[in-house]
Amino acid sequence: MTLTADPLPTIRAVRRGDAFSVTAAATRRSLRAVFRSPALLISPLAQSLFFLLVYSGQLSNVGSAYLGDQTFIAFLLPLILLTGVATGAGAAGTLVLADITSGYLDRLRMAHGTVTPFLTGTVIAVLAAVAVQALFTTGGAMLVGYRPADWGATLGMVAIMLVLGVAVALFSVALAIRTGSSSSTGLVTLTFFGLSFFTGVFAPVEELSGWMRAIATVNPLTSIIDTARQVESGGDLTSGPLAAALLITLIVAGFISCVLALAHARRNR
Repeated sequence: MTLTADPLPTIRAVRRGDAFSVTAAATRRSLRAVFRSPALLISPLAQSLFFLLVYSGQLSNVGSAYLGDQTFIAFLLPLILLTGVATGAGAAGTLVLADITSGYLDRLRMAHGTVTPFLTGTVIAVLAAVAVQALFTTGGAMLVGYRPADWGATLGMVAIMLVLGVAVALFSVALAIRTGSSSSTGLVTLTFFGLSFFTGVFAPVEELSGWMRAIATVNPLTSIIDTARQVESGGDLTSGPLAAALLITLIVAGFISCVLALAHARRNR
């Protein structure tokens, strides 16, 4: 089943109870939207590669002084992936906002009373695009010196960032539904992107000093980045339990935010 601008075929599928087919159709529709708007995919990728090139080129010799056996680019890569995910996953809110503005979601809501499969499809499509972006970023890192010691560990690092991407996508969708504003929806990306630079960006947290060390210590993204670094390097996952708890908390909070936003939309439609 192909999802077009006309929602009736999808609505009939929902009425038949074929939620899986509806979600798959919505995912395909959102994937087409992503690839028809290259900026949604290319811009985060270009940003990641730019930061990767500049930071590794200017600071690799400095980083080698305190990183021991780990190369600076391997230490830096999780942060670069996180900033790319924060930017790319925010496209979920952008796509939902476009459907709200065009009246597409309202037509679905009036016809059947639910938009959940369509929102789910959007999130899945954006995460698929972000996964491709993350793999291209890793490939770009290899061109400038990154050498994975274990491909399974490298993919594990990417997977951790994609889990964070789920939370970013959910929060952006919730704000799009709740506010109907592009500037408000963009706050999610801005928040995660900004917080990422208050972690151990170029050095482990214990190497920092003063106010930056204090902020990095309490920053929830610090443990997530540290866990990704530990997975990539094959080290002990000392930050793993806290990172897992934070990721679960963020995803649950994002899901609840979407539920509350949909409830608000129903009350005010």
